Amino acid sequence: MTFDFRRALLALFVVLTLVSPLAAYSQNAGAAPKIVSVDVTGNLHVPTATIMQVIQARPGMPYDPKIVKEDLTNINNLGYFADVAPPLVRARPGGVAITYRVIENPVITKITFTGNKKVPSETLLALMDLGVGQVFNTNTFRQDVLKINNYYERIGFGGQVPSHVTDINLDPKTGALALTIREGLTIKSIIIGGDPVLPQQLVLAHLVSKPGDQYSEELKRKDYEALRKYYEDKFKVELGNFEGGIDPSSVDEKAGTANVKYNVYVARVAAVQITGNTRTKDQVIRRLLRVRPGMVVNTDWIKADYERLNSTGFFSKVNPDIKQGPDPKKPQDVTLVWQVTEQRTANANIGFGYSGGITGQGLYGTLGYADTNLHGTGNSASVQFQRGSRTYLGQISLTIPYVGNTPASQKYSLGVNLFDSGQTYYYPVYAASSSIIAPTPIGTSAPIPVTLYPSGTASLIGGVVSTSYSASIGGSVSIGRRLSDYVTAYVSPTLQKVKYSTTVPSPYFFQGSQPNVLAGPTPNPLSSNLSNPNGSFGIAATSIANVNTGLPYTLNLVQLQLATSPFTMDDPYNPRRGWRASLSETISNPGLLRSSFSYTATSLDVARYIPVLKNATLALHFNPEFTTGVIPPSQLYTFSDQQMRGYNTVFYGTDAILAQAEFRQPLTADRRLTAVAFADGLDYRIRGAYPLLDPYTNRIIGYPGDWARIGDVGIGIRFDVPQLNLRTVRLDFAKGANGTHLSFGIGQAF
Repeated sequence: MTFDFRRALLALFVVLTLVSPLAAYSQNAGAAPKIVSVDVTGNLHVPTATIMQVIQARPGMPYDPKIVKEDLTNINNLGYFADVAPPLVRARPGGVAITYRVIENPVITKITFTGNKKVPSETLLALMDLGVGQVFNTNTFRQDVLKINNYYERIGFGGQVPSHVTDINLDPKTGALALTIREGLTIKSIIIGGDPVLPQQLVLAHLVSKPGDQYSEELKRKDYEALRKYYEDKFKVELGNFEGGIDPSSVDEKAGTANVKYNVYVARVAAVQITGNTRTKDQVIRRLLRVRPGMVVNTDWIKADYERLNSTGFFSKVNPDIKQGPDPKKPQDVTLVWQVTEQRTANANIGFGYSGGITGQGLYGTLGYADTNLHGTGNSASVQFQRGSRTYLGQISLTIPYVGNTPASQKYSLGVNLFDSGQTYYYPVYAASSSIIAPTPIGTSAPIPVTLYPSGTASLIGGVVSTSYSASIGGSVSIGRRLSDYVTAYVSPTLQKVKYSTTVPSPYFFQGSQPNVLAGPTPNPLSSNLSNPNGSFGIAATSIANVNTGLPYTLNLVQLQLATSPFTMDDPYNPRRGWRASLSETISNPGLLRSSFSYTATSLDVARYIPVLKNATLALHFNPEFTTGVIPPSQLYTFSDQQMRGYNTVFYGTDAILAQAEFRQPLTADRRLTAVAFADGLDYRIRGAYPLLDPYTNRIIGYPGDWARIGDVGIGIRFDVPQLNLRTVRLDFAKGANGTHLSFGIGQAF
């Protein structure tokens, strides 16, 4: 705001004016004269009363130059005046008369703003108390400037310039008031510091602000949100701190520019705490965690750790949480807290059951104890006994998933299993010759040839079943080596004695000179001779070992396996996403292993779980299995109603391909009740077998070893029984090629 230099001359004139009358009165009377009148002149719009309120001089008071000087200051402080002229002090009868002279500021006729881009002029005008039609008041204007500055600070432009009103121009002739606004500084360049992990150029590319933009706290907030979203969406990493702004040392007030420096810090784990575990040792939990102090906070990594802990089955609830780190001055350093709720892992059971039908187990009783978290060490042990009319089992097992306490030793796992088991099954028999009329008259003594698998026009013989018995006693050791968190290699040698017996009551006998119990020398189980097929399974095939029924043999084998860990699924019992896979090769050899059998078995088992719709799951399963050589009857691949749910019989094969699909739709929020639609498909064969019919008299076309194919579709229900510690009880109703069947099981089908 510009005024002329009259002020200095006027001040001198005031002094002279005040001194002259006083000097005259001082010489004549020797005392200060009285004030006989006080008035104001020059005010056109400001009321005289407003001015008189700040004037101390009053008629009747002794004239005092100091009071008059203070009055001039008070009048000027009202803010309405461009200048205050020297007062007129004139002699009057009985004293002096004082006339204060003022020069008013112009009346405002228009207010304009320049330089404002973010804030509209209407908003700035609304912030001001001054308005068109008012006398310009410097005091009011000063407050208006403060309001404008405060408003810019509130919307994020604070701290950049001393004042956002950088210049004013009041035209004394027209009364036009023009304000120049500088909202903020223009960004000259952006510098990234701190611990962004990513290269600076990559960080800069994802900022909202660019050089040439006007900096504000709002722009900084947008930069933070853009970076936070980029880190989380692209890398699943959380930002721990984002600070900075205008670099004070780079401010160029003349050009209105400055550098912006952001210190970007990713969140890092400063400490890992475990709470809630009273039985499970801390080290058992920590050895499963991969997010450790010093690492960035990656939500995918934390989720993987969550799934590792959840897959152990030690805890009913696992809850990760991120809290303030040990140093409040470093908000980017956080504490990762794992809150766990333990559940029972030890179970003792005693009970009995019954499984009917000729392929069932009959009446049986069980007694067992198992603990999957023995003394809180993460090791598991179990003892199980079962005895029934058709089965018996005695088994002791111990598993140590992490051997030792060093990182090197904990790459290994160890499992030991000792067992003694036996099973008896009953199967229908078929007449080996079409000349046999079924049922055979009671009391006949003529030999009647039969087979378990009918051929030609053979028919089912009613009221007669074969008895198939198998038993094994031995032990196995499994040594695992973790190749990664998700893949483990296993070597599992097994030493056992086995025996088999498949018999039919007299006068029936298996066709093709297969006796019930061989007399004479023990046949060679390394090969099968179709000209003398002494099979204990009642099937003539080059792929099934030719053994004496009821006599013990040595079955020593080694299994080599690559398998995924449960960590590849979000839930080991009822997965919604993830996958699992295993590839195994089983070798039995009479040389190094001193086994009575020579064969190999190869198996691939893959399952994939895909989230679909809102909370449903599409589950896919593929399981091809193949053998070479001559296998013992107990090692045939078997498929019951647990795999082929539309059938009530058992299918056997030396080679098989099983494919299954399920659509699983939870019916409750906790996923404890689920509806399922499914389809099963199976291709199977017995290598080197005579052309036969399957159990439903569907002919297997072609030469020995041709494939047979069956399938089914159905619906089912899954539910939990927490009172019995049972997860996923399965009940499926399916339709196969020859009717319907209801299947019951524990655990998911795959």
